[in-house]
Amino acid sequence: MVSVADLKARANKAKDAGLSKFQDTRERYKSPPITKTNYDPDWKNKAEIRAPPRVSSDSPRASTSAPPARLPPPIRAGAPPVIRRTPHPDQDTPLPPAARHEVAASREDQEPVIDWANLSAEDKQVFFSWLDEFFARHSGKVLPPRSTRDTIAPVAPPAVSPRASLSNPLPPPSRGAPPKINAQSRPPISSASSNSSISNDFVLSFPAPTTHGSAALDLAYYFDISTHWNNAWYTNEQNPMPPPLEGVTQMTYTSSWQSYGDIRTLFAGIVFADLSVCWFTVKYSMSSNADPNDSSRVERSVQYLPRPRPMDKAALVDAHETYGETIAGFAESFDGTGEFCGRGECWDLANEALKYFDAYDYVPKPVPSLSRTHGHLIFEGKAMGKGKMVGRWRGGDDRVRRGDIVEWRKVKINTVGASPYSWATLGDPDHTAVIVRDSQPSRQPADGQPLSPTELGSLEVVEQSVSSPPQRKDYDLNAFEEGEMWIYRPISMHAYLGTLPVPQCPPGVSALTL
Repeated sequence: MVSVADLKARANKAKDAGLSKFQDTRERYKSPPITKTNYDPDWKNKAEIRAPPRVSSDSPRASTSAPPARLPPPIRAGAPPVIRRTPHPDQDTPLPPAARHEVAASREDQEPVIDWANLSAEDKQVFFSWLDEFFARHSGKVLPPRSTRDTIAPVAPPAVSPRASLSNPLPPPSRGAPPKINAQSRPPISSASSNSSISNDFVLSFPAPTTHGSAALDLAYYFDISTHWNNAWYTNEQNPMPPPLEGVTQMTYTSSWQSYGDIRTLFAGIVFADLSVCWFTVKYSMSSNADPNDSSRVERSVQYLPRPRPMDKAALVDAHETYGETIAGFAESFDGTGEFCGRGECWDLANEALKYFDAYDYVPKPVPSLSRTHGHLIFEGKAMGKGKMVGRWRGGDDRVRRGDIVEWRKVKINTVGASPYSWATLGDPDHTAVIVRDSQPSRQPADGQPLSPTELGSLEVVEQSVSSPPQRKDYDLNAFEEGEMWIYRPISMHAYLGTLPVPQCPPGVSALTL
């Protein structure tokens, strides 16, 4: 039986012997400098330009028109022979079984055998000091000397209840439930695993929450005959908006009037920030002060479209090819000029880029900037502390594309390459930017499925604020610590919603009623 100390000494001796053999071999086969040899590096060219031999004129085969004879190309030296100092395994002469048994037995006697289950205190000390020496070389840090008491602590046997005996043993643990684990001893959960376990039903602050699933349907219920109206709000020609919409800014609307004698009809169409659409009509008599709840004298009707469904990849790529490059180029045209876009607000950069298409009647009008909506939602995400994020993909495309528009709300994030102890705050409370570089998620996204913001990598944008002209930034989504974010794909309003903002529901639109 050999000790760990002897084993270490043998290893050191083998290492020293290996180094000595390596040095001897290197010196033995070191080549002399080329200046001390008679090797001519230009021997090949000299051989190839040798003059051809003369051909005798007495030979009957000679003629003046025959081309001169050429020497065959010089023969290249073959590969150097392989010198085998030991027989090749395939050429070894097989030993008889008895001889093979003797060799194996002799090798077994020479191999050190250590009883690892019964190491002495001295062997333990040598073994752990050997490990410390190994890790100190690789880490470059000098480790303090270790004692046996530091590495092996005595383990006290578990306390046994005095009631436990052979005749009355303790009951075995139940197999149905695992034993409880101290929460402080559990390893920390990585952000990747936590993202996959967090519910996908997270709620963001935008768009505003609704009662019936969309802003349009909520308004439609106000026009139901069972809803009581407190006043004749529809007679206000300056602002003919129903009371539920007072103070609401997350929408755009258009209205018109139509009169026949003393009968007047109000038409209005509203597109909300969640991209649901509502049309309502109120028909009443101008000659009498009718009760707004008298259905025989005040007629009300309503139609609506719910929030649009996500579109497939072909439609979203087509939208990018129609609008993306123009929007990205529009934003980049301000980068580095020191000139603000619009009023200098961050929102103006996206809004003006979308309005830019109004000058070209052959391009379908895109969905305008409605509050913080700028088209088809591609991605939405949220950070609730360092390393804790949730996100959701929407639509059939497989990446964020150049010309998409990102919205931030009360975000704490860092730029690519910045110090890990610095960060930027985006949004007071909201901030808008135009994306100018494609960003493909690290895994294939799918509509409605969870996707962590970190899986998007980074977003390169052009942005501005009232105190800073348009400039390019690259935000690292791995450093997204707080706040909310949305990414939109600019898209044709007619293709996505089925209609443009008009006071009355167009023919052919499959609007719904209560």
